[in-house]
Parts: sequence; C-alpha cells; structure tokens
Amino acid sequence: MATHSLEVPTVATAAWVSDKKRLAREFARPSNLLVLDEPTNDLDLETLDLLQEVIGDYDGTVLIVSHDRDFLDRTVTITLGLDGSGHVDVVAGGYEDWERQRSQRVDTKRAPAAKASSAAPAPPPAPRAKLTYKDQRDYDQLPKRIEEMEKTIARNEALLADPDLYTRDFARFEALTKAIERERTEKEAAEMRWLELAEQVEALG
Repeated sequence: MATHSLEVPTVATAAWVSDKKRLAREFARPSNLLVLDEPTNDLDLETLDLLQEVIGDYDGTVLIVSHDRDFLDRTVTITLGLDGSGHVDVVAGGYEDWERQRSQRVDTKRAPAAKASSAAPAPPPAPRAKLTYKDQRDYDQLPKRIEEMEKTIARNEALLADPDLYTRDFARFEALTKAIERERTEKEAAEMRWLELAEQVEALG
C-alpha cells in the first residue's frame, strides 16, 4: 500500500474497499467476460441474493472461482472440477452435479467383479414436484446459449479457414484452434445438461 494511503481515515478506507461498491463497479463495465474470485466472501444475505440475480441476468460469460458450494449450485451452468489429481472435469451443472459424477466414477473403480445378486433393487427416488429455480433457469436459457455457442464456433472456424493465417499470424491461428476446442467442449456439456433437464420436465408431466 502506498505511503499516502496509510493516512486515509479508517472510515474512508473501509468504504474504499467495500465489496458492494467493488462488485457494482465491475458489473457496470461493458464486457462479455467476467472473472470473479471468491465473490461471496463477507457478503450479507441481501447482497448475496443480488449478486446471484445479476450473474443470472449477465449477458456474457461469468467465470467463478469459489469454495461456496451452494452459491455455485445456484449460479453456474458448467463446472470445471479440480480434485488435485491433475485432471479437470467439465460437467454440465453445479458443484453437486460434479460431485455426483466424481462419486460414480470412484464407485466404478472400486466395484468388485460383477456377481449375480438376489437382493431386490432399491426403489427409485420419489420424483420432485417441480424443477428447482436453477434447473428451471437452465432449462429456459440453455437453448439460446447453445445457439450462441454454435454461432461463435462457426465464426471462429470461418476465420481459421483462411489459408494464409497459419503463416501470417501463428499466434492467432493457435488461439482460434484452442478457442474452438474449448467452445465445442462447453457446447457438448450444455447440450447434455439440457437433455437431462428435458427428461426431468417430461417425467414431471
């Protein structure tokens, strides 16, 4: 911190670093990509609800790094899960969806050789009366997001089709190649997520 900052009164310093003002300032800037690192730290419930609402209405991509599992389940549509093994899981949905998939993978690895079982299968879980707020929002918004992803992929593929791009601007060529690969992965995850939700909607009648 600069020397002159040490002379700022405590009240003024507290206002200067206010989380509410900082979040409001960042959301006011025009962009289509927003990176939030632990955005829920020290927020009261009212501000937390407002943050979730603003993220849901944000016209662009929001990359969130957070240990707040409930917040992630309420806001994100795609999760990049890191479990310390060096492998990154790309999962449609929030933290619970990633944890469920990871648990299934671990159970599969630990399962013994298949044996015939005479035990009756466990009854299926009772269906929910309706979709959760997050699921309903994903079900409504994902088709538009998938369409936008398809347009972005097509636009980048058209740029990549330039026969002189590789020799003229290799860095641009490489960036487009990686972007297309990432966008296809995200699009596939979004499509899987929407299909899962569509099945739930059909089951709910």
